[in-house]
Amino acid sequence: MDDQEALKEELRTTYLKYVEGFKTNNVALIDEIVRYPITYLKNGVVEMVDCYPIDPAKLKADKGWDHSTDWQFDIPAINQLQAHAVAAAVRRRVDGSIIEQVHGFYAFTKVDGTWKMYAFSEVTS
Repeated sequence: MDDQEALKEELRTTYLKYVEGFKTNNVALIDEIVRYPITYLKNGVVEMVDCYPIDPAKLKADKGWDHSTDWQFDIPAINQLQAHAVAAAVRRRVDGSIIEQVHGFYAFTKVDGTWKMYAFSEVTS
């Protein structure tokens, strides 16, 4: 495995921890991979927040979101200090019907040898 692939594998592992935090409504787990303040970009507004701005349990309840399918994750740019990642999925109800498609952009930096998310944006359709 070359250096780029090793870095990408590290970041994938970090991102999967984030996904697990979302799946289990565990914001403390999400907090482990976030560097605060985090930049949150949504609907043309840029916010710097000191806590994760999305409550997974509330989001699921509000939307009737049970699970996601068609998950994709890519790391188009990475070096020893920073990375850009994109992810997409289809959010579904318990019966499998589609709620929406979600696409996210994430910026990561390495802090003391560990990848930390410091900015993100999401678009749903």
